[in-house]
Amino acid sequence: MRRITTTLLLMMCGLVCFAQNSLTVEAPKVVSIDETFRVIFTADGKLSDFNWTCSQDFTIAWGPQKGTMSSTSIVNGKRTSVHSETYTYLLQAKKEGTFTLPGASGVIDKKEYSSRGFTIEVVASGSGNAQNTQPAVTDDSQPVSEPSATGVSASDVFMKLYLNKTNVVKGEPIMATLKLYTKVDIGGFENIKFPIFNGFWSKEIDTPQNVEFVRENVGGEIYNSAVLRKYTLIPQQSGQIVIEPAEMVCLLRVRGAASAAPRSVFDDFFDNYQTVRKRIETPEIKVNVSNLPAGAPASFGGGVGSFTMKSAFSKDSLNAHEAASLTITVSGKGNISMLEAPKVNFPPDFEVYDIKMTEKVSADGVSGSKTFEYPFIPRSHGEFVIEPVNYSYYDNAQGKYNTMTTGELKIAVGKGSDVDNGGVVMSGINRQTVKNLAEDIRYITTGDPGLKKKGLFFAGSLLFYGIIALIVVLFFVFSALLKAAAARRHDIVGSKNRKANKMARTRLRLAGDYLKQNLDSAYYEELHKAVLGYVSDKLTIPVADLSKDKISEVLVERGVDQELIDELLSIVDACEFARYAPESAHEAMESHYNHAVKVISELEGKVKNNTKAKKGGKVAMVILLAGLSIFTSSAQVSGQEGVAGLWSQANSAYGETQYQNALNYYQMIEGEGLVSADLYYNIGNTYFKLEDNPHAILYYEKALKIDPAHKDALNNLSICNSLILDKIEVVPEFIIVTWIRQVKYLFSANVWAWLTVALVFVTALLLLLFKFGRSGRKVSFVFACIVFFFAICTFAFSISAKSDAVKVDEAIVIAPVASIKSSPGDAGKSIFVLHEGTKVSILDDLGEWRKIELSDGRQGWVLDNSIEEI
Repeated sequence: MRRITTTLLLMMCGLVCFAQNSLTVEAPKVVSIDETFRVIFTADGKLSDFNWTCSQDFTIAWGPQKGTMSSTSIVNGKRTSVHSETYTYLLQAKKEGTFTLPGASGVIDKKEYSSRGFTIEVVASGSGNAQNTQPAVTDDSQPVSEPSATGVSASDVFMKLYLNKTNVVKGEPIMATLKLYTKVDIGGFENIKFPIFNGFWSKEIDTPQNVEFVRENVGGEIYNSAVLRKYTLIPQQSGQIVIEPAEMVCLLRVRGAASAAPRSVFDDFFDNYQTVRKRIETPEIKVNVSNLPAGAPASFGGGVGSFTMKSAFSKDSLNAHEAASLTITVSGKGNISMLEAPKVNFPPDFEVYDIKMTEKVSADGVSGSKTFEYPFIPRSHGEFVIEPVNYSYYDNAQGKYNTMTTGELKIAVGKGSDVDNGGVVMSGINRQTVKNLAEDIRYITTGDPGLKKKGLFFAGSLLFYGIIALIVVLFFVFSALLKAAAARRHDIVGSKNRKANKMARTRLRLAGDYLKQNLDSAYYEELHKAVLGYVSDKLTIPVADLSKDKISEVLVERGVDQELIDELLSIVDACEFARYAPESAHEAMESHYNHAVKVISELEGKVKNNTKAKKGGKVAMVILLAGLSIFTSSAQVSGQEGVAGLWSQANSAYGETQYQNALNYYQMIEGEGLVSADLYYNIGNTYFKLEDNPHAILYYEKALKIDPAHKDALNNLSICNSLILDKIEVVPEFIIVTWIRQVKYLFSANVWAWLTVALVFVTALLLLLFKFGRSGRKVSFVFACIVFFFAICTFAFSISAKSDAVKVDEAIVIAPVASIKSSPGDAGKSIFVLHEGTKVSILDDLGEWRKIELSDGRQGWVLDNSIEEI
C-alpha cells in the first residue's frame, strides 16, 4: 500500500512540474478598429528575460504590466506551492484586416520557453462595444433589424443552424451546428426547442453543458457567439427535406430608457437595467437529397463515403469443436453508424452464431471504424476456405460504387480430442443437427390457382343459404316419408291390402298344383280362397261381410266395369258349385283357373290405391330438382379464356428469374378481376425478388385476408417483417380473444362455410335417427345438439372471416419514410416517422389524408399516397 501511495504522489508531483513549464497567451479573435483590447501572457513559474515584439499593425497603448500570483496548499501533511506570472498589454489596431502576431519568449526555471503565435481579425469601427445599435449589413449572414418595443432588434440576438452542405445523396453525412449570436447580455433561456430532423438519422455529437461565448465576426459586426448543439445527419429518403426551425426564449438584460428629468453626477454610477424576454428561431432550411445511382452491387452495405476493409481470425490455429471468430473491420469516413454487416458464407460444417457489432466513431460522427465479429465453431477437421467477402460502398467524391474484398480466407482445423487425458477416442461419425445454411422465401404456387371473381365468396352467398335451406326441406320431407313408412308398418288392413295380390298368386299357384294332380275338390277350394281372399284383402271387406252384393257395391265405388264384376262373381259361383258337385271336366277346371288369373290381373290394374308415400316421393323429387336448379343457377365459372396461359407464362418467367416479366403476367390476371390467395402469394414473391419489400408485404397480407391459413404466405411474411426498420410493440389483448382469432384463422371463409353445410347435414341425419331409430335415440339426440352447436360456430367463423376479407381497414406504408402528423394538413406537427413496410390500421379519412393507428395504440394522420390499402 505504501508503494502505491508513494507512486501516486510522485506522479502528481511530476504532473505539477510538467504543468509549470509552459508559456501561454490569451487574446480576442475579433476586435474593432477603434477598440482597446488586452493581450495577456502567462507563465506557470518564475519568468525571466521576457521578450515580445508587437506587430507594426497595432499600437501598444499600455504595458507591459507584470503581475504575480502565488498559492500554497497542504494536503495530508504535504505542502505544495504554485507560482505564476503575467505580462499584460493594451493594444489598438491601426487598420482593418486579419493579422498574425508573433509569440513571446522567456526563461522559466532556467529553461527557455515560447508561446504560440496568434491571429486577430480587425473589423470596422463602431461595432465592438455597441449594445443596441442597428447594423447596416442585411445579407444572409444575419437577420434584418426590426424595431422592437424592448429596444432589442432581431439583429442584436439571433440563432442559426449551419449545414456544411445542402445538396447530398441518400446516406451521405451532413454536419449541422446550432449557434447563438448576441450583442446584449443574456441572463438565461426558456422553452428551448431544438430542431427535429424528420427524414434524417441524427446523432448529437456535441452538447455543451455550459454555454461559452467567443467573439466572432458576422457580416462585419462583432457578436458573442456560442455553440448550442452539433449534430451528424444522414438522410434516409430522397427528395427535398425541410428542417423545421428551432426556437427558444432568451432572457435579456437591457438598459432602461433615459429619464427626461435632470440627472445628477451620481446617476451615472447606478444604471437602470431590466430583464426582457425575446423569442428567437432559426430559419427553415431545405436539403436536396438525391437517390443513389442504380446498379448497386449485391454486396452494397449502405455505406456512403470512403472506406477500407480488413479481416482477421481470432485464432491462428484451432481444433474441431473449439470456438473462434472472424472479425471484419470497415473504417474510413462517411456514414459509419449506418453500415450493414457484410455477408460471409461459412462452410456448411461451421456452426455460426449471431453477429456482434462494435463501432468507434470520431467526435464529428463521420469518421471511425465499425467491427463485425462472426463467432463460429467448426464441427469437423480439415482445411477450409471461406469465399472472399465482398463489401461495396458508394464513393460520393468519385460518384461511383466501389467494392472491397478480403480475398479467400483459409483456416486449418485440427482433429482435437473429445476426451480427457487417459481416455480412449472412439472412431465414428459425429452426428449433427441439420442447420439452415441460408434463409429465403418459399417458392411460388404452380398448381391450380383457384381463381374467382373479386369479392365472390361461398360464405354468406345465395348458394350457401340455398343449400342450407335444401337440407332443411329434405329433412322435413324424409321425416314425412319415414313417418308414413312407420304408419304403414303398423296398419294391418293396409298391409293386407298391399299383400292381396301376393297371397292370391300363392293360392293360385297351389290351385294349379292341385289341377295337375286332378284333385278336383282341393283345386276348387283353393281357387275359391284365392278369389275371395284377394277381394277381401284388396277391398278391405271383412270375411264375415263378404257377399256378392257387398263385393259388387264396393267394386262399383272403385270404378270397376260391371262386366269385370260379373266375371268375378261368375268365377265365385263356379267354384261354389263345383265344390258341391265336383263333376266338371278337366278342361272346365283349367278354363276356370285361367279365367281367375285374368280377372285378378285386371282388377289389380283397375283398383286405384294412391297412397301418401307415392305423393311424398313425387314431392321429394320436385324439391331435389329445384335444389339442383338453384345450384346450377348460382354456380360461377371462374376460368376464363387465356387466364390459364397467363398463369403458366408467369410461373415460367419466375422460374427463369425474369421477375419483372412474371410480375407483368400476374398483374394482367389481377386486371381481369380474378383473385385468389395463391395469385396474391405469387405476386408477393415476385415483389420480394425485385427487392420491393413493402409491396411484397402488401400482397402477402392480401393473400392471408383471403386464406388466413396459407402457410407459405405466413412464412414469407415473417421473413419480410424481419427486414422492416420500425419495431412497434403490440398492445396485448384478452387471451380468449386471441384464442378465438387463432381458431378462426385456421381456415378460410369458404372452408368454414362448407364445414357449416356438412355439420348441418350431419345434424339432420342424427335428428332423423333420433325420431325414427329403433335404438340409440338418446345418444343420437345428444350428438345432434353437439354437432349443431359446432355448426353455429363454423357459421359465425365463416361470416366473420368473410367480413375480415372484404373490409378495408388496414394498410402498408409504401413510402420509404412517412411523416405522421398530429392533424391533417401541412399545419399539423410531425409526431413520429414510419418507414416502408410497416402495417397500420385505418380509422378515418379526410381528403388526401388518412387517420391511422399503430399496434401500440399511437395515432396520427398521413398522406394517402404514402400508404396502400390491403
